[in-house]
Amino acid sequence: MKSILTSYGISLSEERAKLIVEYLSLLLEAPMNLSGIEEFEEAVHKHVADVLLPTKMLQGNLLDVGTGGGIPGLILSIVYPVKSVLVDSSRKKTIWLEKTVEKLNLKNVEVVCSRVESLGETFREAFDYVTARAVAPLRVLLELCVPFCKVEGILLLYKGPNWMEEMKESRNALKVLNVQLEEKIEYKLFMGENRVLLKFRKLLPTDPIYPRETRKIIKRPL
Repeated sequence: MKSILTSYGISLSEERAKLIVEYLSLLLEAPMNLSGIEEFEEAVHKHVADVLLPTKMLQGNLLDVGTGGGIPGLILSIVYPVKSVLVDSSRKKTIWLEKTVEKLNLKNVEVVCSRVESLGETFREAFDYVTARAVAPLRVLLELCVPFCKVEGILLLYKGPNWMEEMKESRNALKVLNVQLEEKIEYKLFMGENRVLLKFRKLLPTDPIYPRETRKIIKRPL
């Protein structure tokens, strides 16, 4: 694994590398297909390099929305000094993730089974970072994520090659939710995928009517 990451210019301590290897092994052996990937080396490219290549030092607390098997939130929690909440609506996935976090002895990670829009006031505007990958179209994702980000906090949203079209569709959502695109980091994985990390900053508090129920968001996206 380390040789693959080194080829991307990513350097990890022995302890962190060991944890990630153990995590990927558990992920690939999971009884449900959590990642859509079967080969370890492919997982290093698509789950580790993809998450870490565009990121810099993160500190504070982090919410990972629609975490699934823990990507990107668990990788970021291993590598950076953050306290994380990983949320997913699938009980099967969160049960597996809870057991995995326990096996890895990650004291900085909490797993929550919930639809993100049901997280309520406990987590509203509580996080320095909100992350998501492969969850929903951008304008839907923004409504799900922004309410839980602190004012002046950062959203880190991983997207594929169609991100520019999604950005165009998200103009109204950006305005209504008071966020602006601060940086876009485009990169390419050695397996050929064109990727981008969209970094948004939240400028003002979110109107308490957001996020709406998922069916309403999908039926009438911002």
